[in-house]
Amino acid sequence: MKIPKYWAKSEGTVEKPDGEPLSLMAWGWSEDSVAAAAAHAKQRFGSLVDRVRQGLELPRGYAYGSRPLREQILEELHGSDGALRGLLTRNSYGSVVLNAAQAMFVDVDLPEGALEEKKGWFGSKSGGEAAALDGLRGRLQQSASGGFRVYRTAAGFRLLATDRLYAPASGDAERVMRAVGADPAFVQLCKVQDSFRARLTPKPWRCGKRPPPGQFPRDDASEQREFASWVAEYDRASASKATCRFVEAVGPGAVHAEVAPILALHDERTKANAGLPLA
Repeated sequence: MKIPKYWAKSEGTVEKPDGEPLSLMAWGWSEDSVAAAAAHAKQRFGSLVDRVRQGLELPRGYAYGSRPLREQILEELHGSDGALRGLLTRNSYGSVVLNAAQAMFVDVDLPEGALEEKKGWFGSKSGGEAAALDGLRGRLQQSASGGFRVYRTAAGFRLLATDRLYAPASGDAERVMRAVGADPAFVQLCKVQDSFRARLTPKPWRCGKRPPPGQFPRDDASEQREFASWVAEYDRASASKATCRFVEAVGPGAVHAEVAPILALHDERTKANAGLPLA
C-alpha cells in the first residue's frame, strides 16, 4: 500500500517573469523518515520554482486520486503471516478510514432521492431502496463472480468482496468497480494508493460537528491540543451513529481467511449491525 508515513513541506517566494512575487509551497512524502520527506519536498518545490520562472502554469493543487493522500496513520493491521493487510488513517475531515491491501470495498453513491419510493397512479409505488438494491444485484451478477456483502450507507451502498482477494490496480478490480457505479475518482485513488478504502466513522457534519482545525501533520503544540479536543468531541457526537448498515450477502457464503478479520473490524467499527441512524 502506498500510504506515506512521513510528510514535510517546503515553501518560499519566487519571482514570475514579469517580476511579480509568488508564494509557493510543496509537500513531500516518504516511507522511511522525515528527512527523506523533507528532501522530497525540496525537490518538488524546486520543480515548481522552475515552472514559474519559465512562465508555465502550475498544477492545480492535489487533485483527488492523483497523489497519495496526506493522512495520519492510526493503526496497522497485519495478517496471519505478518504481512501488512490494512491501515487505519484519519482523513482530511476527521473520519477514520480503513485502507485494505486486498479486501475490495466499493462505495456506490446514488443521486439524491434515488432511494426514495415514488407514488404513481392509484397509489402504486416505484423506485426506493428495494429497486436500487435489485439493480445493484443485477450489475454484480453481470460483472463479477463470487461473494459480496452489501451495506446501506447514508448516500447509497457499500460492497465488500468476501471469498477472494483483489489487487487494487488490477483490471478485475477496476471492471467490478466501474460496473457497479463507483466514482471514477475513487477507482483512480485505489490505483494510486494501491489499496481499497472504506470510511469507518461518520462524517462530522452529519453529527453536528465541523471538520477538524488545521491539517495533518500538525506541528504546533497549541494546534495539537485543539485537534485532540476536537477528536474527543467528535467521538462523543458520533457514538450514536452508524456509518453503514448490513443488508445482505450475495453469492457464495464462504469468507476468505484474509478477508475475515477485515470484515470483522469493519462491521464493529462502522456499527453495521447496531440498528443506529446512518451518518
